[in-house]
Amino acid sequence: MSEISVTKVAEADDASPDVFAREHNEKLQTAGRQLISALYMLVRSVKMYDPENAVFEKPIAQLQETMNQVIQKDGKLEFMGVKQSFYLNGMLVKVDMSALENVRTLLEELRSKDVGGITMMRSVTIPELKNFIWIFSKEQSDTADEDGVQGKKLVSMKLAKWSKLKDKLENDKDESEAKLDRKKYALTCYGRAVFFVRKYFESLRKEKPIATSKVLRVIQDLVDISIDHRTHFLGLTTTKSDGEYLAYHSVNTALITIVYGTELGLTKPQLCDLGYIALFHDAGMGTVPDELLNKRGALSLEERNTINRAPLISIRNILQERQINRATLLRLVTTFEHKVDYGTAVRDGQGNIQMIIPKANLGLYAKLISIAATYDALTSKRPFRDAYGPEVALMLMWTEMRNKFDPDLLKVFMRVMAIQPIKVLTKRQQSVSIGML
Repeated sequence: MSEISVTKVAEADDASPDVFAREHNEKLQTAGRQLISALYMLVRSVKMYDPENAVFEKPIAQLQETMNQVIQKDGKLEFMGVKQSFYLNGMLVKVDMSALENVRTLLEELRSKDVGGITMMRSVTIPELKNFIWIFSKEQSDTADEDGVQGKKLVSMKLAKWSKLKDKLENDKDESEAKLDRKKYALTCYGRAVFFVRKYFESLRKEKPIATSKVLRVIQDLVDISIDHRTHFLGLTTTKSDGEYLAYHSVNTALITIVYGTELGLTKPQLCDLGYIALFHDAGMGTVPDELLNKRGALSLEERNTINRAPLISIRNILQERQINRATLLRLVTTFEHKVDYGTAVRDGQGNIQMIIPKANLGLYAKLISIAATYDALTSKRPFRDAYGPEVALMLMWTEMRNKFDPDLLKVFMRVMAIQPIKVLTKRQQSVSIGML
């Protein structure tokens, strides 16, 4: 596909093939995203309106233009749904995390009619596109054949049957493909979690919080992935967004805590509870204005009070969700306790911590979330400071901040993260032992 396009342009302009290959890929990516966006909107709209309705005129015309441009450039259009993604002429269509839910919904709609993809070798017409969209209307209950449905046949378009495509994918899958697929699925789950948390924070600001229980399915998927693919899973937590720190921090904390809990031998139901609580451990901060969250310099007394009220808002939101039961009480206690320091630091004359006196019998979940949340916060870039490297972050947690954490659990956390901060400590600091904490 791309070789033909590169050859034609290179002969005409005597330019570098690499340049045109890259340009071609970018144009194909753009076309792929346009196809996903247009099909998602049209398939959803046909549930309410007939394809002949005026609301379809502009979007169908745009879809026709995109499809025909691809055919004109490549001589064909193959748009396939594979696993949790779409491929256009053999190229994976990369979408933003905010569009992952649209991809999932569109895949479900196509597969509900046994459509795995579309193949075209010549230009498509508006009437034919209307016949294709009709397949997904509420009046149409039959699954589609390769040439559409009865009375609404397709001419230029040929539909790939999802049932056949699925069987072929299962037969062709080898071990390496399975690992790659799992990694992609982990990223998809991560994107869904970020998308949900972002929407949840938006609902908090409107004072109409959506039910957090809607994300439980995603949490269960994340737990399954963490058990079998810990390395891929922890790798996701390096994903950051300077502009949406709170949403990414919430999801990263949940991911790290789940892997952490797996290492400690928690059961799958316990991991689901732990991940669920961790995802909303600091949800009250979602009500704090962005300018305050990103402020450089010291906070005023009023600003500090606004920050300090955030944990109470987190607890209030939990109480408003449902009736009080054991699971709710666990969420309430953990959400409060993860902000509480593990102990009081006893310092020497130079200000160095000599020992830690435990202050309260904190719950396990709270102690795990406290460690995971602090680590992700330290390794994240903020407007008022750069991100610390993993070794430096753990060094700070092990020395300057260690009164905040259970020392035995912190030692396990270092092993889970496969990072030993001991090599960045001074000789004096290296003499500190677990027994002294």
